[in-house]
Amino acid sequence: MDNSAPASVQKVLTGLIGDELLIKLDWDEWLEVNAPYDTVAFTQKDVFTRFNRNGYDWDIQGILYTPSAEVDANLAIVMFHGGAGSSYGKDTTPDGRPGLPRVLASQGFTVLNLTYPGHYPPGGVWKESVAERQPWYLLDEKLSDDEIYDRNLKCTFNVILQGSAQLVDEHLAGRKVLAHGHSTGGPMAAHLTRFSSKTTVIGILGWGSGGPDGWRKEWRDATGAEDDGRKGVDEMSKRSVEAFAKAGYVSDPELCPWGGAEGFVKWAEPIRSQMKTGLCDNQHMVVPEMLEQYPALTGLPREEYFDHLDDPDPEWLKSINVLLMVGGDDKGHWVAGKEEEGKREVFMGRKYEAAGTRVHVVFVPKYGHYGMMEMHNQNIAYTWLWAIKDGYFSG
Repeated sequence: MDNSAPASVQKVLTGLIGDELLIKLDWDEWLEVNAPYDTVAFTQKDVFTRFNRNGYDWDIQGILYTPSAEVDANLAIVMFHGGAGSSYGKDTTPDGRPGLPRVLASQGFTVLNLTYPGHYPPGGVWKESVAERQPWYLLDEKLSDDEIYDRNLKCTFNVILQGSAQLVDEHLAGRKVLAHGHSTGGPMAAHLTRFSSKTTVIGILGWGSGGPDGWRKEWRDATGAEDDGRKGVDEMSKRSVEAFAKAGYVSDPELCPWGGAEGFVKWAEPIRSQMKTGLCDNQHMVVPEMLEQYPALTGLPREEYFDHLDDPDPEWLKSINVLLMVGGDDKGHWVAGKEEEGKREVFMGRKYEAAGTRVHVVFVPKYGHYGMMEMHNQNIAYTWLWAIKDGYFSG
């Protein structure tokens, strides 16, 4: 363990070599967390690829961050956003501070920050209002409403993951990968290894991430901590101030200096898609009765809508290391669940443990689901990086 680290970091690092799953920091300890490496310059650029699945070509975009000097040229970090987001929704915070990908790059790590197919418009800035916009599944062609509707029913978890893995393999081939997914992206990080043939996923970096969607249903069935949130088969949810607040994403105003839900939505509308298909919701929330309707509507095999519920490969689970993190005011990942063992992140940690994975959960007070954007968000990245520096992902 690095004795130069502040006491709070040493507390985390000690916990990471111990047997207890949960490591709790208080707020003063959290503010002590610092950068483990010297700051370096970095560049970033948009990267794209086209791929085919479910009868269509699809485009996918990401942001590739390249530091001027790498800590480890054999390692990269891949990041998935939440359901209605985008890579540019993670690039910076609503008040203009660096988002987690920039923090990681400035510490000397190559990062690929992904956007789901359909969630990135030509040029990267949405010109249509949220109410009027539709997904851009091909960036060089304005599709008919009928085709967009059909694609909305066929843009499965596997479509997103296949395109993401192709972009990963094109830019990070030969590297070991640590995968992070926030919210809807959490299960994608846990399944990236299924589709990436040119990288080796060695671990998971979590913030409000949970785990595989099949485990989410197990958690819900065991605890009753949430309803299934089902959406209509062809529904398209649009994010708004009211929807943001209803979802419980509004957090401590002192940590969110952008003016609450109104300020967040104003910032988000040009750069985040602010929309999510009923299919994406029904797969992530795991609503079998709704998912059963898609094969008949699309002609696609049933497994296209259900195989994301399978456990990841058991040998892979034994080979990886997982570091989950959660905020004390995250309504879905911490507040829900009566007992500590019933909290989603703790439940997911126990599932990883049972599969033979080395796993720990770091709890940070005050933060909500969007804590990765809130004040002192850089400390999330620094915590991950201290774990990397201390060899947590090497064993």
